[in-house]
Amino acid sequence: MSERVDVFKNGRAVSLEAVLENREWRVAKQEKLEATFKEETVVAVKLNMPGAIKNSPAIQQLFQAGWQLFLAELSTWEIRHLEVFSKRPTGPEGFLVVTGDLTAIKKKAIAFEEQFFMGRLFDIDTMAKTAPDYQLSRRELGFAPRTCLVCDDDAKACAKARRHDLAAVQEAVNRIYEEYFVIDPVIPAWNEEMVKKAATFACLAEAVTAPKPGLVDPLSTGAHADMDVYDFIDSSLALENYFGLCLDAGRHFRGSQLSHLLTAIRPSGRRAEELMYLATNGVNTHKGTIFTLGILIAAYGYASRNQQSPSLSFVQSVVSQMTSQLLDDELAKTVAQADSQGNRALTAGEQQYRDFQLTGVRGEVVNGLQPLATVGLKTLRESRGSRNERLLNTFMALSGSIVDSTLVKRAGDPKVTAELADWVAQFNRLGGANTEAGMRYLKELDQTFVARNLSMGGAADYLVLTAFLGRLTGLL
Repeated sequence: MSERVDVFKNGRAVSLEAVLENREWRVAKQEKLEATFKEETVVAVKLNMPGAIKNSPAIQQLFQAGWQLFLAELSTWEIRHLEVFSKRPTGPEGFLVVTGDLTAIKKKAIAFEEQFFMGRLFDIDTMAKTAPDYQLSRRELGFAPRTCLVCDDDAKACAKARRHDLAAVQEAVNRIYEEYFVIDPVIPAWNEEMVKKAATFACLAEAVTAPKPGLVDPLSTGAHADMDVYDFIDSSLALENYFGLCLDAGRHFRGSQLSHLLTAIRPSGRRAEELMYLATNGVNTHKGTIFTLGILIAAYGYASRNQQSPSLSFVQSVVSQMTSQLLDDELAKTVAQADSQGNRALTAGEQQYRDFQLTGVRGEVVNGLQPLATVGLKTLRESRGSRNERLLNTFMALSGSIVDSTLVKRAGDPKVTAELADWVAQFNRLGGANTEAGMRYLKELDQTFVARNLSMGGAADYLVLTAFLGRLTGLL
């Protein structure tokens, strides 16, 4: 049975009087913007939430996902002014001033409401009193009337006849949220610029999230005396072009064997490693990320061809098909050849495969990076608090869900994963990153990791992947 979500949970009911007062506030805000920007188009964005609860953490996630996608839809016009009020008790709202034709912008807004997966929950008004077509309706612009969330008939007719009770309409909202974020998350088909920025953001977000036991962050260099957070910043910026190349390779791949897509991006990956070392004076900051994030972006590029918005499971299946030969055809044969010929030393991953039958990062991609869906995005979505707190909770959840090859390498024994499970459990018992005790525990754990020279590079890479998808879907 799929997970059920109540979008209205943890929300506070507002009175009809508060709703009416907010309407007056909105009108005043719009009129002020129209008066200030006389020649531009004013755009007001809000949600249609049934019932007395108009805002909650989940409702804010809905708004953020649509808001950032709508901004991208307006990228061909100049945005002169932007304001967002995400925590208003009467619901999140945003205001834009756009230099562009009112009719064209209004058509774009209506198309967004109809085409975006959660668009029916949005109510976008456009206004410019000096324009002759100020009052044009959806029908006059060539669009059908808005449809009911429950039965898909004319929304106004359903509301007038009171065909559906409040519970039915709220359940329809819950279903839309679940289908977009929970059951099989939908990833919008973003352009190259957005994907490059999202990937770079993810690398930087991992670097600045703190405190992360044993890892580099603004508070500590962890168990990495040869690097600091500035190395990660330099490295992240150096990789942005590589992310675009991976996306382009996926979007333009036309072969029948997806393993050939991995072959296609490998030269770019090797060049990205060179750029990383140049940016950091020879320090390995993102080698694992170059591998995993490059594959994920290429898979997403392939899955989102022709402007299709793929599901996460489809992207993961592409990842798995791209890398299907990494274990039997590469890892196993490479280890066997090295053992028989004795002509080179094994890498850490190869050594762990021979000694402990651990497949490491190769096994993770062959299996489609499953913890992204089962742990990463789920924890990020459910966590509350600041972005740092949410990312820390996500990081610790991810660390307890994988066999981290970096941690095993540093410890010299996979039994360290049992210790890690205890550490994660204690962190959760203390309330996670949302409590002073939880944050204090992470700092203490960092000291333990430094003393034992332990590090969780694999979990850090998964945090980057999660932050990347969180950025694309609107969770971050």
